[in-house]
Amino acid sequence: MLVGACATLALALAPPLEACTVFSYVGDDMIRFGNSEDYSLFETYIWFIKPRGELHGALCLGFDGPSLQGGMNDAGLCFDATAGTSFLLNMHPEKTRPPSEWTTLMLERCATVDDVITFMGRYDFSYGGIGQMLFLDRNGDSLVVASRSDGEIAFLRQSAGYRVITNFNVTATWQGTYPCWRFDFADGLLRSMEVGAMPASDNGFRGILEGVRIPGHTRYSNLFDPRTLTATIYREGDFSEARIIDLHDVLSAGGHCRLEEYFLATAGGRGE
Repeated sequence: MLVGACATLALALAPPLEACTVFSYVGDDMIRFGNSEDYSLFETYIWFIKPRGELHGALCLGFDGPSLQGGMNDAGLCFDATAGTSFLLNMHPEKTRPPSEWTTLMLERCATVDDVITFMGRYDFSYGGIGQMLFLDRNGDSLVVASRSDGEIAFLRQSAGYRVITNFNVTATWQGTYPCWRFDFADGLLRSMEVGAMPASDNGFRGILEGVRIPGHTRYSNLFDPRTLTATIYREGDFSEARIIDLHDVLSAGGHCRLEEYFLATAGGRGE
Protein backbone atom coordinates (compact mmCIF):
# COMPACT_ATOMS: atom_id res chain seq x y z
CA MET A 1 0.00 0.00 0.00
CA LEU A 2 1.97 5.96 -1.91
CA VAL A 3 1.63 9.31 -2.90
CA GLY A 4 3.42 11.77 -5.12
CA ALA A 5 4.75 14.58 -3.01
CA CYS A 6 6.97 13.31 -0.24
CA ALA A 7 5.28 15.30 2.51
CA THR A 8 1.90 13.98 1.42
CA LEU A 9 3.44 10.53 1.22
CA ALA A 10 4.40 10.57 4.87
CA LEU A 11 0.85 11.50 5.85
CA ALA A 12 -0.88 9.03 3.56
CA LEU A 13 1.29 6.23 4.85
CA ALA A 14 0.32 6.82 8.47
CA PRO A 15 -3.16 5.34 8.90
CA PRO A 16 -4.60 5.34 12.42
CA LEU A 17 -4.60 1.56 12.66
CA GLU A 18 -2.36 -1.42 12.12
CA ALA A 19 -2.84 -1.86 8.39
CA CYS A 20 -1.72 -3.02 4.93
CA THR A 21 -0.12 -6.24 3.77
CA VAL A 22 2.01 -6.51 0.63
CA PHE A 23 3.61 -9.66 -0.78
CA SER A 24 5.32 -11.07 -3.85
CA TYR A 25 5.81 -14.65 -4.95
CA VAL A 26 8.13 -16.07 -7.59
CA GLY A 27 8.10 -19.82 -8.25
CA ASP A 28 8.87 -22.09 -11.17
CA ASP A 29 5.82 -21.14 -13.24
CA MET A 30 4.19 -18.49 -11.10
CA ILE A 31 4.88 -14.85 -10.39
CA ARG A 32 2.40 -12.68 -8.49
CA PHE A 33 2.21 -9.45 -6.52
CA GLY A 34 -0.50 -8.91 -3.91
CA ASN A 35 -1.68 -6.05 -1.72
CA SER A 36 -4.35 -5.47 0.92
CA GLU A 37 -5.04 -1.75 1.28
CA ASP A 38 -6.30 -0.91 4.76
CA TYR A 39 -7.11 2.66 5.68
CA SER A 40 -9.69 4.87 7.36
CA LEU A 41 -10.44 6.88 4.20
CA PHE A 42 -13.35 5.63 2.12
CA GLU A 43 -12.83 7.33 -1.27
CA THR A 44 -10.67 4.92 -3.26
CA TYR A 45 -9.76 5.54 -6.88
CA ILE A 46 -8.44 3.72 -9.92
CA TRP A 47 -6.75 5.47 -12.83
CA PHE A 48 -4.79 4.65 -15.93
CA ILE A 49 -1.72 6.47 -17.21
CA LYS A 50 -1.33 6.48 -20.98
CA PRO A 51 2.07 5.41 -22.35
CA ARG A 52 3.84 8.35 -23.98
CA GLY A 53 6.99 7.92 -26.05
CA GLU A 54 9.54 6.24 -23.78
CA LEU A 55 7.33 6.67 -20.70
CA HIS A 56 5.43 3.60 -19.50
CA GLY A 57 1.69 3.48 -19.03
CA ALA A 58 0.37 2.19 -15.71
CA LEU A 59 -2.63 1.07 -13.68
CA CYS A 60 -2.77 3.04 -10.44
CA LEU A 61 -4.73 2.57 -7.22
CA GLY A 62 -5.11 4.92 -4.30
CA PHE A 63 -7.11 7.70 -2.75
CA ASP A 64 -8.41 11.08 -3.88
CA GLY A 65 -5.86 13.65 -4.98
CA PRO A 66 -4.94 11.44 -6.73
CA SER A 67 -2.91 9.86 -3.94
CA LEU A 68 -1.01 6.98 -5.51
CA GLN A 69 -0.63 4.01 -3.17
CA GLY A 70 0.50 1.33 -5.63
CA GLY A 71 0.16 -0.04 -9.13
CA MET A 72 1.66 -1.90 -12.08
CA ASN A 73 3.09 -0.47 -15.28
CA ASP A 74 3.17 -1.88 -18.80
CA ALA A 75 6.70 -3.20 -18.25
CA GLY A 76 5.40 -5.42 -15.44
CA LEU A 77 6.88 -3.39 -12.58
CA CYS A 78 4.61 -3.59 -9.50
CA PHE A 79 4.81 -1.75 -6.20
CA ASP A 80 2.99 -0.90 -3.02
CA ALA A 81 3.93 0.25 0.47
CA THR A 82 3.21 0.02 4.18
CA ALA A 83 3.05 2.61 6.95
CA GLY A 84 4.38 3.09 10.45
CA THR A 85 7.86 1.82 9.69
CA SER A 86 9.98 4.89 9.03
CA PHE A 87 13.10 6.21 10.68
CA LEU A 88 14.14 9.82 10.10
CA LEU A 89 16.44 9.98 7.10
CA ASN A 90 19.76 11.79 6.87
CA MET A 91 20.00 14.85 4.67
CA HIS A 92 21.96 14.50 1.43
CA PRO A 93 22.51 18.03 0.11
CA GLU A 94 24.54 16.64 -2.79
CA LYS A 95 21.29 15.17 -4.14
CA THR A 96 18.13 16.89 -5.33
CA ARG A 97 14.74 16.62 -3.68
CA PRO A 98 12.42 14.23 -5.48
CA PRO A 99 9.84 15.86 -7.73
CA SER A 100 6.24 16.01 -6.64
CA GLU A 101 4.42 12.89 -7.82
CA TRP A 102 7.73 11.05 -7.83
CA THR A 103 6.05 7.66 -7.43
CA THR A 104 4.08 8.28 -10.62
CA LEU A 105 7.26 9.33 -12.39
CA MET A 106 8.94 6.15 -11.11
CA LEU A 107 6.22 3.99 -12.69
CA GLU A 108 6.58 5.90 -15.94
CA ARG A 109 10.37 5.63 -16.13
CA CYS A 110 11.31 2.33 -14.49
CA ALA A 111 10.94 -1.21 -15.86
CA THR A 112 12.92 -3.26 -13.33
CA VAL A 113 13.87 -3.17 -9.66
CA ASP A 114 17.38 -2.15 -10.70
CA ASP A 115 15.88 0.86 -12.45
CA VAL A 116 14.11 1.71 -9.18
CA ILE A 117 17.38 1.57 -7.23
CA THR A 118 18.99 3.94 -9.73
CA PHE A 119 15.96 6.24 -9.81
CA MET A 120 15.59 6.55 -6.04
CA GLY A 121 19.35 6.85 -5.54
CA ARG A 122 19.29 10.26 -7.23
CA TYR A 123 17.16 11.93 -4.57
CA ASP A 124 17.30 13.23 -1.01
CA PHE A 125 14.20 11.84 0.73
CA SER A 126 15.05 13.30 4.15
CA TYR A 127 12.27 15.88 4.28
CA GLY A 128 9.39 13.52 3.54
CA GLY A 129 10.38 9.93 4.18
CA ILE A 130 9.60 6.88 2.08
CA GLY A 131 7.50 4.50 4.17
CA GLN A 132 8.42 0.91 3.33
CA MET A 133 8.00 -0.27 -0.25
CA LEU A 134 7.93 -3.61 -2.05
CA PHE A 135 8.62 -3.92 -5.77
CA LEU A 136 8.43 -6.87 -8.16
CA ASP A 137 9.35 -6.94 -11.84
CA ARG A 138 8.46 -9.37 -14.60
CA ASN A 139 11.93 -10.96 -14.37
CA GLY A 140 11.03 -12.26 -10.91
CA ASP A 141 13.32 -9.87 -9.06
CA SER A 142 11.93 -8.17 -5.96
CA LEU A 143 13.07 -5.21 -3.90
CA VAL A 144 12.20 -3.95 -0.43
CA VAL A 145 13.05 -0.30 0.17
CA ALA A 146 13.13 0.71 3.83
CA SER A 147 14.69 3.32 6.08
CA ARG A 148 17.41 2.13 8.47
CA SER A 149 18.05 3.17 12.06
CA ASP A 150 21.25 4.93 10.91
CA GLY A 151 19.18 7.26 8.73
CA GLU A 152 20.09 5.73 5.38
CA ILE A 153 17.90 3.86 2.89
CA ALA A 154 18.22 0.09 2.54
CA PHE A 155 17.68 -1.44 -0.91
CA LEU A 156 17.10 -5.15 -0.26
CA ARG A 157 17.11 -6.93 -3.63
CA GLN A 158 16.17 -10.59 -4.09
CA SER A 159 15.78 -12.99 -7.00
CA ALA A 160 13.05 -15.66 -6.80
CA GLY A 161 11.33 -16.72 -3.57
CA TYR A 162 8.72 -14.65 -1.77
CA ARG A 163 8.57 -11.43 0.24
CA VAL A 164 6.09 -9.99 2.74
CA ILE A 165 5.95 -6.54 4.31
CA THR A 166 3.42 -5.27 6.83
CA ASN A 167 3.72 -2.53 9.44
CA PHE A 168 7.09 -3.19 10.98
CA ASN A 169 10.44 -2.25 9.53
CA VAL A 170 12.20 -5.28 8.02
CA THR A 171 15.59 -3.83 8.98
CA ALA A 172 14.56 -3.27 12.63
CA THR A 173 11.45 -5.11 13.76
CA TRP A 174 11.07 -2.89 16.82
CA GLN A 175 10.20 0.02 14.53
CA GLY A 176 6.48 -0.45 13.91
CA THR A 177 3.95 -3.11 14.90
CA TYR A 178 5.71 -6.39 15.71
CA PRO A 179 4.82 -9.18 16.02
CA CYS A 180 2.17 -8.90 13.31
CA TRP A 181 -0.52 -11.53 12.79
CA ARG A 182 -1.00 -10.48 9.16
CA PHE A 183 2.68 -11.01 8.44
CA ASP A 184 2.61 -14.42 10.14
CA PHE A 185 -0.48 -15.50 8.19
CA ALA A 186 0.85 -14.42 4.78
CA ASP A 187 4.35 -15.71 5.49
CA GLY A 188 3.01 -19.11 6.55
CA LEU A 189 0.97 -19.65 3.39
CA LEU A 190 3.68 -18.36 1.07
CA ARG A 191 6.24 -20.60 2.75
CA SER A 192 3.90 -23.58 2.27
CA MET A 193 3.66 -22.73 -1.43
CA GLU A 194 7.42 -22.35 -1.74
CA VAL A 195 8.13 -25.80 -0.27
CA GLY A 196 5.30 -27.49 -2.18
CA ALA A 197 3.07 -28.18 0.82
CA MET A 198 0.26 -26.36 -0.98
CA PRO A 199 -0.08 -25.31 -4.62
CA ALA A 200 0.90 -21.82 -5.68
CA SER A 201 -2.30 -20.64 -7.32
CA ASP A 202 -4.46 -17.56 -7.72
CA ASN A 203 -6.97 -19.13 -5.34
CA GLY A 204 -4.19 -19.48 -2.78
CA PHE A 205 -3.08 -15.87 -3.21
CA ARG A 206 -6.68 -14.71 -2.95
CA GLY A 207 -6.87 -16.72 0.28
CA ILE A 208 -3.95 -14.71 1.64
CA LEU A 209 -5.67 -11.42 0.78
CA GLU A 210 -8.92 -12.63 2.28
CA GLY A 211 -7.16 -13.87 5.41
CA VAL A 212 -5.41 -10.56 6.15
CA ARG A 213 -8.37 -8.26 5.48
CA ILE A 214 -9.48 -6.00 8.33
CA PRO A 215 -13.29 -5.71 8.47
CA GLY A 216 -14.40 -2.14 7.96
CA HIS A 217 -10.93 -0.96 6.96
CA THR A 218 -9.79 -2.99 3.93
CA ARG A 219 -10.61 -0.59 1.09
CA TYR A 220 -9.37 -2.75 -1.77
CA SER A 221 -7.20 -5.76 -2.48
CA ASN A 222 -5.28 -6.43 -5.67
CA LEU A 223 -3.39 -9.28 -7.28
CA PHE A 224 -1.05 -8.48 -10.19
CA ASP A 225 0.48 -10.82 -12.79
CA PRO A 226 3.46 -8.83 -14.15
CA ARG A 227 4.03 -11.21 -17.07
CA THR A 228 0.52 -11.19 -18.53
CA LEU A 229 -0.10 -7.63 -17.28
CA THR A 230 -3.36 -8.73 -15.68
CA ALA A 231 -4.75 -7.20 -12.50
CA THR A 232 -7.49 -8.65 -10.29
CA ILE A 233 -9.15 -6.08 -8.03
CA TYR A 234 -11.49 -6.57 -5.06
CA ARG A 235 -13.06 -3.77 -3.01
CA GLU A 236 -14.21 -3.28 0.58
CA GLY A 237 -13.08 -6.75 1.69
CA ASP A 238 -15.62 -8.46 -0.61
CA PHE A 239 -14.00 -11.41 -2.37
CA SER A 240 -17.21 -12.60 -4.03
CA GLU A 241 -16.83 -10.00 -6.79
CA ALA A 242 -13.70 -9.06 -8.71
CA ARG A 243 -12.66 -7.00 -11.69
CA ILE A 244 -10.07 -8.56 -13.97
CA ILE A 245 -8.19 -5.93 -15.95
CA ASP A 246 -5.85 -6.52 -18.88
CA LEU A 247 -3.54 -3.54 -19.11
CA HIS A 248 -3.26 -4.03 -22.87
CA ASP A 249 -6.96 -3.12 -23.12
CA VAL A 250 -7.18 -0.06 -20.87
CA LEU A 251 -4.03 2.05 -20.84
CA SER A 252 -4.47 3.77 -24.20
CA ALA A 253 -7.76 5.30 -23.06
CA GLY A 254 -6.48 6.68 -19.75
CA GLY A 255 -9.08 7.80 -17.23
CA HIS A 256 -9.62 8.32 -13.50
CA CYS A 257 -12.64 7.48 -11.36
CA ARG A 258 -13.76 6.23 -7.96
CA LEU A 259 -13.24 2.51 -7.60
CA GLU A 260 -16.91 2.03 -6.69
CA GLU A 261 -17.94 3.72 -9.95
CA TYR A 262 -15.51 1.57 -11.91
CA PHE A 263 -17.05 -1.57 -10.44
CA LEU A 264 -20.53 -0.37 -11.36
CA ALA A 265 -19.46 0.51 -14.91
CA THR A 266 -17.79 -2.87 -15.47
CA ALA A 267 -20.44 -5.10 -13.92
CA GLY A 268 -19.60 -7.94 -16.33
CA GLY A 269 -16.56 -8.73 -14.26
CA ARG A 270 -13.80 -7.58 -16.61
CA GLY A 271 -12.52 -4.04 -16.70
CA GLU A 272 -12.73 -2.39 -20.11
